[in-house]
Amino acid sequence: MERELLISKVFPALIFFSLWLDGWFYPLILLPFLYVLLVEKKDVQWLGFRMQKFKSSISLGLLTSIILSVMHYLLFLHYPSLVTSPVSSLYNVFVDVVWYPFYEEFAYRGFFLVHFAVLDGSNLSKRNLSVNLVQSFLFLSIHGHHVASGKPFLLVLVLLLAFLNGFIFVRTRNIFGCLLSHCTVNSFAWLLQSM
Repeated sequence: MERELLISKVFPALIFFSLWLDGWFYPLILLPFLYVLLVEKKDVQWLGFRMQKFKSSISLGLLTSIILSVMHYLLFLHYPSLVTSPVSSLYNVFVDVVWYPFYEEFAYRGFFLVHFAVLDGSNLSKRNLSVNLVQSFLFLSIHGHHVASGKPFLLVLVLLLAFLNGFIFVRTRNIFGCLLSHCTVNSFAWLLQSM
């Protein structure tokens, strides 16, 4: 029982903590993959990279991205200071539109929720709501740059993205809709910045 607790909860919590502390170090993403494959002896489908409920996940991700993009646009209209600087490089676009969404969705929605939520339970169960709120606030905590750049109101969108994507993941156990919504929202933000 002790070994099972270590493997199923304690080590995953430590791995997630390392991802949370240092999200920019790209090779660190291999740690949860290797842990799941080699220690837990499960495949990547267990982490949400699967085709079951793909359409449902994509549909929910599209709906989430539309809602959050509209909210972002309304904030943009109300706060023109959202425009910072034009896109500086293709690398920065790749990092913000592809890498960070992948890294964050895998770490926060995939790895974290698989280990701490009850995925065959209801989204609205006390445990799943609590776990979803925890991952949402941890996700919010790594976005302090919005406060530092004088745009703290963007944190509302960040929190909503995390919470809604958590709902998508728990409901479908599929990460692709989460990736779609995150990539779309970040792409829309880049477009607004370069206008």
